[in-house]
Amino acid sequence: MIDISVLQKAIKLGAEGKYEEAEQLYTELLEKYPDESALFAAAGLFNVSIKKYEKAVLYLKRACELKETLGSVAALGFVQFECKDYAGAASTLEHALKFGDNIDVYHKLILSLFEIRYYSKAIEYTDKMNELFPGTSKAVANKVKALTKTGQLMDAKHVCTEYLKKNPNDPVMWYHLGLLKELIYSDEKQAIECYKLAGENGDNSADYNIAVSYQKLGQYEKAEEYYKQYLQNHPENENAKISLGLCYLTQKRFKEGYDLLYQRTVGLAKNYTKNLWKPGTPLSDELVVICDQGLGDRIQFIRYLPFLAAEHKVKVAVSDNLIDLFRSNYPNIEFIDYKDIDPEMTALRVTDLAYVLNMDFDNIPTPEGYLDIEPAQIENEKLKVGLCWEAGASGLRGMINRTIHVKVFEKFLNLENIQPYSFQYDDTFKGNEKYPQMINLAHDFKNLSDTASALKSMDVVITVDTVIAHLAGALGVKTYLLLPYAPDWRWFWKGRDENGNTDYLTETPWYKSVRIFMQKDNISWDEPIDEIVELLKAGKTDL
Repeated sequence: MIDISVLQKAIKLGAEGKYEEAEQLYTELLEKYPDESALFAAAGLFNVSIKKYEKAVLYLKRACELKETLGSVAALGFVQFECKDYAGAASTLEHALKFGDNIDVYHKLILSLFEIRYYSKAIEYTDKMNELFPGTSKAVANKVKALTKTGQLMDAKHVCTEYLKKNPNDPVMWYHLGLLKELIYSDEKQAIECYKLAGENGDNSADYNIAVSYQKLGQYEKAEEYYKQYLQNHPENENAKISLGLCYLTQKRFKEGYDLLYQRTVGLAKNYTKNLWKPGTPLSDELVVICDQGLGDRIQFIRYLPFLAAEHKVKVAVSDNLIDLFRSNYPNIEFIDYKDIDPEMTALRVTDLAYVLNMDFDNIPTPEGYLDIEPAQIENEKLKVGLCWEAGASGLRGMINRTIHVKVFEKFLNLENIQPYSFQYDDTFKGNEKYPQMINLAHDFKNLSDTASALKSMDVVITVDTVIAHLAGALGVKTYLLLPYAPDWRWFWKGRDENGNTDYLTETPWYKSVRIFMQKDNISWDEPIDEIVELLKAGKTDL
């Protein structure tokens, strides 16, 4: 039987920060007592404390094999969550509840289900959590998250406001109410007031959220002030560095922006290379470019590839849905699958090529278009109008900000002189079903070569800020781009002053064929849509 005093000594050594001694003692104990569940659990938790999560998972799995308890199974689920194995965490934590109800297990289970987008199951456990732990902040906050993520925004707001009437000092709920002010009303000023109240009550992310709202308002100096304030207290926070970097890029502060943005570790590159190029070091003769971030980003920044390939031997790793299109346009460059990347080769991210080449945004190359393809055979005597209304996943804020309800397009869908064609891949609003007058082309697309070919046959494309906008612009197709009240950094909007005055965007240096129609207030799309209707009625698509 295990000597408890020796185990206690190992735990004490870990608590005192004597990690090597503790680790050695745990190793000796595990060799001596290979069938002690409690010992494996303790060793697992020790490895959690020193952030050796993979080792912790192995120990905790063994502890559970020997004897399952609420503590050992829950600990395993928590560590799987830290390892970003959200599906595994959800399965383990669901099993842990068979040994008893625990608020922290419910909380982490629900977060795991959110991560894998199993929202119906998340709502089920959220309701159960509220039954068992009524009125607790964690339970109510998860209810609000579940409602928000499933689009039940007004219900989420009601839960928030009712809870805050009884608990006005709850920072988590003030944060959620602020986010809902953004998502429902695009009311950044009210959101800022909620985030400030969250901060006053102890929310250490308040400055970051305030900065985001000021950035969306176009008040960049204020946004910069709050980002820097947040980074003083959280100097290693990657999201804040990236957001401040994008705030700089919005203003074409090229080097300041990319110096911060380049520090990011998120994205595909980290999974495939051990040798990401470091600023200030010479480029190798042979390079691999990794197409990272979204499809629109890959298309937007591939324009810089010929400038790199003129001086270096380059391979480009790209997804299956883009590889044929890129190969046909850059026949002298080798395109490969991600799995074929040599992890030792010096790697660059495609979205960093402008930075690597030191080509600032005052002279963006090939705005007239740089991709080409044979147009699809789509014949119609009417004006052929391609439509896309919904952006893909880019975080909840970004997705909602860059998506328009298809109902907004009703104003021109029935014009006698046009034939609308749908380029909408993920159709959350079921527009293709509701409006049969649209011919659904996206249904038959196998890859982005198919999409590009269909786009080339359109007279004009009307789209939100998504991959379709970048692909159409790169092809030189006439495009009406619908930009929201708070557009993405890449459109270089100059922002608003404190009185709300601004110059609305009408064109972009990225694509000569794109004309911008920008939202004039934070709710209505009437004005830009009415402008487009008049152009379509007159059969005018020239920019």
